[in-house]
Amino acid sequence: MYYFIVNPNSRSGNGIKIWYLVKNELDSLEVQYTAYFTKHNLHASEIVQEICDSSSGVKNIVVLGGDGTMNEVINGIRDYDDVILGYIPSGSSNDLARSLSLPKDPIKSLKNILTPNRFQYVDTGCVNSNDFQRKFAVSCGIGFDAKICVVTNRSKLKKVLNKFGLGKLTYIMITLKELIFTPFMDAELIIDNKISKSYKQVLFITSMIHKYEGGGLKFTPDADPYDGKLSVCMAHGLSRLKILFMLPTLLFGKHTGLKGIEIFDCKTLDITVDKPASVHFDGEAPGELNQIKLSCTPKQLRIIK
Repeated sequence: MYYFIVNPNSRSGNGIKIWYLVKNELDSLEVQYTAYFTKHNLHASEIVQEICDSSSGVKNIVVLGGDGTMNEVINGIRDYDDVILGYIPSGSSNDLARSLSLPKDPIKSLKNILTPNRFQYVDTGCVNSNDFQRKFAVSCGIGFDAKICVVTNRSKLKKVLNKFGLGKLTYIMITLKELIFTPFMDAELIIDNKISKSYKQVLFITSMIHKYEGGGLKFTPDADPYDGKLSVCMAHGLSRLKILFMLPTLLFGKHTGLKGIEIFDCKTLDITVDKPASVHFDGEAPGELNQIKLSCTPKQLRIIK
C-alpha cells in the first residue's frame, strides 16, 4: 500500500495537474494506493501522524508537493525507521529534489518509487525555541532570507507569475525590496556548545542541510546532507550596496571567499540576536524570534533515489 500526500495547490495550483498524471499511471498499473489532499496549513503533518498511528510495519509514503509540503510530512513522522519516503517534486523551489538529484519528470519519479533500487539516508535538522520545536529538511534561517520567505508567502503576485513560469521574478523583486528594509542584527553564536562568537551588522544566518535554498541559490556549496552536520552561511559587516553585488554570486556558490561572508560546519548552533527577527524553516515562516537552537536529528530520513 502506498500513501500519497498531495498538495494540490503547490506551484500555484499545478500540483493537482501533476497528481492527475501520476494517478492515471497508478491506475493503469493497478497499484494499490490511498491519496490524501492537503487542505490547510500543517494538514500534511496531521495526515502522516494518523497514517503512522493507524498502521503497523514500514509505511510507504509518497509526497507530491514542494519543500514546504515535505517539511510538514517529516514533522508528522514519529519514527524515521517506520517510513520509506518517495518524493515527486511539484513546488516552486524544489531545493530538496535539486540537491538529491531526483527526477524532474513526475512519471519517472513514480517509476523509481514503485521499483526502488536505491535509498538515500539523509540528514534533517531541528530548530528549537521557547515557543516551538520543528524539523526541517532543507534549511532554517533567521534574518534577511527568512523575511523574504514571509513576504513571498503572502504575495499574490507570486501566484500570478507562477502560472506563467515566472515565479522567480517574485523572489527577485521582494529580495531587492527587503535588502533596503530588513534591519541588521547583532548576534551571539554558541557553536557546538563550546565556541562563543559575537557579530555586528548581521544580515542573515542560514543553517543548511543541503547546498540550495530559495530556488537554487547555492548558499553552502560544500554542504553534505549525509554527514550529520549543519552547514552555516552568514553575512555580516557588509554595506547594503556590497550585499547587492554579492547576491548574484549565490547562484553559483561564488560568494564563499568574499569578505563578510562566513561559512562553517557544526553539529549544534545557538543563535541569539538583539531584536526579534523573521525565522524560516524550509520556506515556512512562523514569525519573529530572538533566540533559536539548531541541530541535526539523531536519525536520518530514508528517501527513494
